[in-house]
Parts: sequence; structure tokens; C-alpha cells
Amino acid sequence: MKRILSSLFSLSMSVAAFAGLSYDNAYWIIKDGRISEGINYVPYSDLENKVPSELADTTVDGEPVVVYRQLSANFLDVRLSLETPLDFSKNYVMVFEYKIPASHADTLLMHGERLDHKPLFIFGFVPTATKSDLDRNAPHSDVAVYVDGKWGKTDEWETNVQYMYVPERITTAEAMFFTYAREYIAGDMTEFPYIKNMAIVALDQEKPFYAENFDGFGLGEFYDEKIALKPKKGTRVFNGGVNPVISDADVEYASDQGRPSLVAFRDFIPDSLRGQDGSGYYDCEIQHGLQIETDRQDSVVFPGIAIPEGCSKFYSSMLIKKHKNEKGLWPDADYSEVKDLDVPIKLKFSTGEIVDIADDRIPLQWTKFKSTVGVPAGATSMDLIFYPSKMGYLVDEILFSAAEFTSVKDFMAQNRAFEVEAYVDDNGEIVVLNGDLQAVYNLNGRIASEGDKIVVILVKNAEGQFSSKLMLRK
Repeated sequence: MKRILSSLFSLSMSVAAFAGLSYDNAYWIIKDGRISEGINYVPYSDLENKVPSELADTTVDGEPVVVYRQLSANFLDVRLSLETPLDFSKNYVMVFEYKIPASHADTLLMHGERLDHKPLFIFGFVPTATKSDLDRNAPHSDVAVYVDGKWGKTDEWETNVQYMYVPERITTAEAMFFTYAREYIAGDMTEFPYIKNMAIVALDQEKPFYAENFDGFGLGEFYDEKIALKPKKGTRVFNGGVNPVISDADVEYASDQGRPSLVAFRDFIPDSLRGQDGSGYYDCEIQHGLQIETDRQDSVVFPGIAIPEGCSKFYSSMLIKKHKNEKGLWPDADYSEVKDLDVPIKLKFSTGEIVDIADDRIPLQWTKFKSTVGVPAGATSMDLIFYPSKMGYLVDEILFSAAEFTSVKDFMAQNRAFEVEAYVDDNGEIVVLNGDLQAVYNLNGRIASEGDKIVVILVKNAEGQFSSKLMLRK
């Protein structure tokens, strides 16, 4: 059995280990069911008849928890000042442990006209606690993080781990916004979500040197599937710190067609299908993706991405999806006609060499594509180039790292044959309700020790299927 488990684990991971997390200098927003010292509520002024949401310490069944109360539908997110500024160079991975009440399943919270494609939790971080920043809200912050809890279990503790795509120009945050189901227009909640832990931590290895997720451009405020992705008046840079170069031919063609020359896309699935596209990467968390249409005249280039000094190879990771939808993008073609087509995403080094980094048979669903890229001798920078193809494709969550980077989210998405039902009992032991516990791994992909707080459990059910669950131990 050990041999079988080892094989399963290595195949599903596709690399040797998770990118582990370091809690040495963790920045705690909420810890052990209590709002941390130095995290202060910022009240609203001139409320008139409006009622803001609340975040407060409480106790449920003898257990300390923080409750988020949405008391109206006025879009008044909880505002918090951070007495000690959050340093994004040191902390950039969010760990969030939460529980959604069972009464929020199969309601407007999940299936409302405006909510079915929106994340339940949205967190926003802004550089200062001045009025100009605090007058904003979570979706329109400089740094936004999404957790779409409606696709998980209710009435159970869930743990979410996410890399934070922080714009290069933002180095610290002095305030943040916290919101839940902010577009639930009925405003009649009687039960609320609980939070046990929320921390911003670091990797136990070098931080990725380039990270882009195409967010920050009119977040979520479009329903015609396309929105312009371009710096405003030439001053706004993308999260990775590099603006794209678009050919004059594409700008002219787009103008003739009455559409943006560079497009973001949210792949809305009709009727709130719980499985979304079946990949495990939920479209409402992938707030925006770069869309490369079939009718592009030329490539889209992100030029001059700096390569760290002494880096002889690096690891590339990105979400890619071959795309077909009702608005175009080879609408009359059958997938069999394009399934073998290359997705032409390439790197051109400053020394002239060109490398294809996405030549897989990407399906019609989000696929985490990884590659190891050797750096030519003397290369100091590279251009990331998205070429047009005979089919449309989407790209999101790009990471280039000198150290091998594999997220827990990848592993969870690839090992989800069924929903694991498990909890941590009062003795700190993991109890599985719908299968047999096969192994407990730490975030480095190794067998967990007693000191590992966040773990991944591998479970086998009665049908012989394997699945996994991320858990936070006491």
C-alpha cells in the first residue's frame, strides 16, 4: 500500500513537493478565533440609514471564533486598519480558515442572478489608512483576493491557501477590506460565516520573480464577457510590473470591430453549475484571464521581464484553457479539430533564443501547465509572447520562479474524486467520516510531523477512490 500511495502522490503532484509555507514572520489578521492585536475596525461616518457589516470576536459552542455579520445590502465592507503595515515583500500567501453556515447552501447566496458567478469572500488591501483609500471597497482595492466558499462544504471548517498577486508598485498595506456575499440584495441573513484563522505568510523558498493574474481592471463589473486590459493613460502597470505591447495592426483592427485591443475574460458558466468546467479551478475565483482571440493580427508581448542574477533555470506555471464560446472563437469547429493544436506561448530571451512553454494538448478546461526553462548563458531578461492561434485560448495566474513552485491548490484540484468529510477532534487527531485516512502530508509534500500546522490528508473511500483535503490542525 505504501508503494501505491507513493506512486499516486508523485504522479498527481507532477513535481517533487509542495512549495512550503513559512510562519516565522506570519502576519496574523485573525488567530485562534480572535482578531489580532493591532488590527483595528475603522468606522464609517455619515451613515444616515445605512448599516455597515461587522467583524467581531465571539464564542460558539465554547470555541472562540470571529463572526462576519452582513447586516444590510449597502456594500459597506468591514474596514480594518493595520497598526503595523503589512510588508508584501515578506508576506504574500494568504491562509484563511473559515466555516459557512448550512443555511447558506442552495439560497440566493449561491444561486442569485448576481451572485452565482461572484466569490463569496473578497479581501482588499490598500497602501494607506487615509480617507482616499478607506473610501474604496474590497473589489476596487490595490490588492484583491477571492475565496469562493460556496463551492465547498458548509458547516465545516475549510482552509484556503492562495498566492497573492500584488502589483509591483504596492509594497505595503496599512488597511484592508473584508466582505462576504456583498451582492446578496435581500439583506436578511440570520446566520453568518465564522473565521478561525487568517494569516499572510511567506514561502519557505525564494519568492517568484514574476507573477501576473490580470486582475485590477474593473473587477467583476462586466457581463458581456470582455473588458479592456490596458494601462489607463499609459501610467497603470499590470500586477507583474510589465505593461504589454500591442501592435498597431491589432489596435486598428480592434477599433474597426468596436472592441478592445487587449481583452480580459471571465468564463461564466450558465445556471451556476457547481462543477464549473470540471477542472477544480473555479471561474469566479479566476476573476479575469487574458484572452487571445482567433482574429488577432499579431502577438501580445510582455517585454523585458528581468531574470534574477545567477539564475540558470526557472520554473514556469500558468493556468491555460482552450476556449470556445457563443460569441465567436471558432464557434463552428469541433474540439477534435483543434485538440492537437499547440498553444503558442513563448519566451524570447535577450540573447535571441526562443522557447515554447505551453506545447501541451490543453483541453477545454482550466489546466495548470508547468515547464522548466533553461536560461541561455548571458541572458538577463526575456519577453513573454502570446501568439494568436487557430483557436482561442485563455491564460491566468502566471508564475515564474527560480525555485520549484507547486501550490496546494494544484494538488487539491487534481485529487478531488469526492468531497472528504473530516475534522480535527479535541485531542488534535484527524477524524475522517467518509473514508479511510491513508496519509497526512505537510506542505512540502512529505509525511507530516506533529509540528506541521497545515496538512493535506489523503483519503480512500469504499469505492477505492482517492481524494484529498486541506486541514489546519490545533
